[in-house]
Amino acid sequence: MRLVESLVAKAVDLAELEPAVRADEPDAVHQMRVAARTLRADLRTFAHVFPDSDALVEELAWLGDALGPAREAEVLSEQVLALLDRTPPELIHGSVRARVRQVFDLDRESSLALVAEALDSERYRELLRALNSYLENVRPATKPDLSRLRRRVRRRMRAALRMPHGAERDVAMHAARKAVRQARYAAEALGHPSKPIKALQDVLGDEHDRVVTAAALIDLAAGAYQAGEDSFTYGVLLGQVRSDAKGFDKRVKRAWRAARPELS
Repeated sequence: MRLVESLVAKAVDLAELEPAVRADEPDAVHQMRVAARTLRADLRTFAHVFPDSDALVEELAWLGDALGPAREAEVLSEQVLALLDRTPPELIHGSVRARVRQVFDLDRESSLALVAEALDSERYRELLRALNSYLENVRPATKPDLSRLRRRVRRRMRAALRMPHGAERDVAMHAARKAVRQARYAAEALGHPSKPIKALQDVLGDEHDRVVTAAALIDLAAGAYQAGEDSFTYGVLLGQVRSDAKGFDKRVKRAWRAARPELS
């Protein structure tokens, strides 16, 4: 069955990425997190196909949570440094770049320690054993059905698009993004990759990155102010983030129109 083969391939990826993650090779943490997240999402989506998988879903969530902070620190650092690269030198006051690197390097260092602790644990070893055993012996209970997942995507997208701009809409768009991502993983697991669904996920993901980056800039500005440093530049960077978000409504509506037929 194609679905089982897809899950087996992701389980192999998960295990084989461990040495690269331990060595902190570029993108390794991200790839392992994607493998864990995809396995978890597919087991949840196809719970009617894979019986008795709740414990695996829970353990994969634990591993994803352990990997998450290291990846998030890496992404935020890249986002803020990219904003600085776009900023005219005369608008950069003080040692902003040094503070950004220091803050996020410390975050990543502590997060990688948590990753190493997770990978060294018996809990992780048991997860790999349980996952391999389950996929070797599972007998699908029924045929895959994506109707419920598609309804969730449509419901969340419609709800988010109707909301006024603000924090609640950001949360709703993030919830829609997670449903779209799950739909994309499911389609790929069945051998039906969808460019429109991936494009919609990318648009929603870019906006979520902007929301998180804006919050990080506010925290960075507060830290700089408390340290007696000039916080002017963080306001400039925040303005860039908000400017970049101006075309989001058009982009997301266009992406949603393209993806909607595949989610009906």
